[in-house]
Amino acid sequence: MTVKSSCLSRGLGKCGYHVCILGIIGSGKTTLAKKLQKILEEKYGRCEGLWEPVENNPILPLYYKDPKRYAFAMQIYMLNKRLEQQHVAQNLALSGVSSVQDSSVFGDSCFVEMLCKDGTMTQEETDIYSNLFINMSRDFMYPSLVVYLDCNPDIALKRIEKRGRDCEKDIPVKYLLRLKEELDQFIDEFGMYTHIMRIDANKDLTDSEIAEEAKSVVEFLEQTRESPKLSRIGV
Repeated sequence: MTVKSSCLSRGLGKCGYHVCILGIIGSGKTTLAKKLQKILEEKYGRCEGLWEPVENNPILPLYYKDPKRYAFAMQIYMLNKRLEQQHVAQNLALSGVSSVQDSSVFGDSCFVEMLCKDGTMTQEETDIYSNLFINMSRDFMYPSLVVYLDCNPDIALKRIEKRGRDCEKDIPVKYLLRLKEELDQFIDEFGMYTHIMRIDANKDLTDSEIAEEAKSVVEFLEQTRESPKLSRIGV
């Protein structure tokens, strides 16, 4: 599925920042997002955190128990949530207010591609999802920045096991490996449309170290805001 077909580029001007954090499950997306929201709020005023607790998702436990049956329902549920977040982020940005997401409607295409390739979703289901995305994304703006947390699947799996969510207890490392392959490819392609910052997410950080990482994201935002060239930072 392509993510470029109907999206608008972001104007700079007085727009607020819209930052999306991507990475495999267990890479530390929400932890960094919360810290980044706090720092942006302290520096610029209001900043919204756009994420939803896993516990609020009624489809997720069903999906992990029976992926083939619930994969399509899961992706449509998430598409609806991500679309809602995207519109909120855009409206905030146009009002001069920043926001941080621990995900992205764009990045969710990686799950869909993975599930289609391994047969968990049918080609027909994938086409329905793709067409829905295209039809509903005609007024989308790209985010100001995508932060990619590049994490080894084995390390991510240990973190998943440590946090102990019941619905995640049977996630195999192979699932994370396939997801990382899709994300790596997505990040390479999406760098044509917005700024990409890659962060090595293999080390377990202290709270103060996460704060420093978030500050480096803010510095990168400020450096690239007026830049017409889409740039990226290597791991």
